[in-house]
Amino acid sequence: MSNSEISDGKIHILYLVKHAPGVSYQMLMDKCLESLYLDFFTFSKCYTELIAGNLLDKEVGDTGTGEVVGTNETLKITRGGEAILEDIESTLNLQTLGYLKKAASELNEEVRKMNSVKAFSVPSADGDGTRKVTLTATGDGRDFSCSFKVPAEQSEKILAAWRSNSAAIAEEFVAKLLNSDTE
Repeated sequence: MSNSEISDGKIHILYLVKHAPGVSYQMLMDKCLESLYLDFFTFSKCYTELIAGNLLDKEVGDTGTGEVVGTNETLKITRGGEAILEDIESTLNLQTLGYLKKAASELNEEVRKMNSVKAFSVPSADGDGTRKVTLTATGDGRDFSCSFKVPAEQSEKILAAWRSNSAAIAEEFVAKLLNSDTE
């Protein structure tokens, strides 16, 4: 890893995080590795140094998207990172800038899609061993949200089903309500 590879990698990461607000660590890493500008070890070094240098901030927690097992890191650029990027951005060659703009646009679309469907499960307040499941979906002019209690062993299956097929499930739910007999 040369110093110029590290510097270029940091610029690419700062650019993508600035222009794709709410990007997750996993999505950023995938996009950087896909580009062939960075290999995994260079990406990891750049990312770690940007966090340590307070040029990027990360928020760790369950986003409800099921993107990764466990917690997820959502990234944002700091004021210091923006200041550095502002100074350097005008020096990027047109080919690199074109690639970064395209990659940022693709990441924005991924973030939008990822955030349109969420599923959470928390222990129920009753202390009865059940879990409160909350499911939401937005987009296509129709928002859907519901919460309910289920036995703990069923919650993960429900979350996975919702994340993979929310549109069809919400549509079926509404159709059942509209077609039910109220007599």
